[in-house]
Amino acid sequence: MSTTASLLIFLAAILIAVIVGAKTKCNIGIVALVLAFLIGTMLMEKTIAQVIGYFPYKLLFTMMIVTFFYGYAAENGAIQGIANRMIYATRKLPWMLPIALYFATFVVSAMGAGAGATPVFMSPIAFSLAAEMGFNPIIAVLAVFLGSMGGGLQAWTSSGVMFKGIAANTLDEAAANTASWGYGATLMVMCTVFFLVMYLIFQGHKVKSTEVKKPEPFNKVQKQTLAIILITMVLIIVPVFCNMFLPNPATKWFASKFDIQVLSAIGIVICSALNLAKTADVVKNKIPWTTIIMICGMSTLIGLAVDMGVADAIGGWMSGSVPTFLIAPMFVLLSGLLSFVTTGPAVIFPLFIPMLPAIAAATGLSPAGLTIAIFAGTGATGLSPFSQGGSMALIGCKDDEMREKLLPKQFACAIAFLSVYMVAALLGWFNLFH
Repeated sequence: MSTTASLLIFLAAILIAVIVGAKTKCNIGIVALVLAFLIGTMLMEKTIAQVIGYFPYKLLFTMMIVTFFYGYAAENGAIQGIANRMIYATRKLPWMLPIALYFATFVVSAMGAGAGATPVFMSPIAFSLAAEMGFNPIIAVLAVFLGSMGGGLQAWTSSGVMFKGIAANTLDEAAANTASWGYGATLMVMCTVFFLVMYLIFQGHKVKSTEVKKPEPFNKVQKQTLAIILITMVLIIVPVFCNMFLPNPATKWFASKFDIQVLSAIGIVICSALNLAKTADVVKNKIPWTTIIMICGMSTLIGLAVDMGVADAIGGWMSGSVPTFLIAPMFVLLSGLLSFVTTGPAVIFPLFIPMLPAIAAATGLSPAGLTIAIFAGTGATGLSPFSQGGSMALIGCKDDEMREKLLPKQFACAIAFLSVYMVAALLGWFNLFH
């Protein structure tokens, strides 16, 4: 079968999976698995066992174990308590409250709630503050989305580990690790700067005073949960920075034996032993099974395409036809445009990342930097109201008329955010990560 025919077949399969999943309300990962079996056994003459071999078991384990651990803090309310305290701390400076809302969302998301779960409880808080204080509700949307993204995709979080796992399916461990930490640094800068600029453009400082309720004190269970999370974060972050700036045998050994998966497993045992939340409820409510199935199913289908050389062919064409300085901006643009209509972890990342080794070899560009460009473009247009991230940021808006007015503003902000990343790519930002 020619490469062109293979490409058309797999693009059609991806489209069919998305359409059938949307029409039937069936998880598109399951539809993708069915198509993977049909294509693999009938067109590629593979056995069922060989097709199953494309299933990303390591990614499944990583996403499950990390979200399981952080789920205890989300289940017992410890994470939301942090957000309430950060907002309460700025109650005497009304103009600071929208900014505090952003940083509270950032911290909550970085503490383990993640980019997917944080908007569920931060969006209602944001829209309530917007109504009481009179600031533009688009600032509430931006604070929730950008804060959730900026904090929730750091390397030690559940979402950040998921991104690293997807990259590690193709890249070597070192490149995937660089991409993970590099994207976290990129988000920390870009999300914060973009929010502050939008805060000024939409006059977020023009607010009126309001009464902010004093949060209830943390209970014993919440304090224990936060202590365990903080210890885990220190054990993840400190060895990484020591190995970067002060390399030594002790931290190198520790980092090689106790990564986030191992520490999460230990954390689960401790949280369960201390009864910090009902484990059955955490498993049921806080592990994003739907997302995990979707990503793993679609990754299986795209793994077949990679095996047939589709990704290498596209990567070879790009490295030979596109000027080197435009490759990173092109990945930002393409991933951003695709993110309007499909999901990054399930479709865009597994489709684009396998192209990177060939492109990097031909151009000398960093595969980690190109991976960050793909992540960045996808995340930028995730702000669109038609994407999961943008729609979740709107979850706290109960006024249908206001929601309708916010849609074009969200769309415009998504395009603006994508443009910022394209400019950053042209200026060589992603070349910093090797």
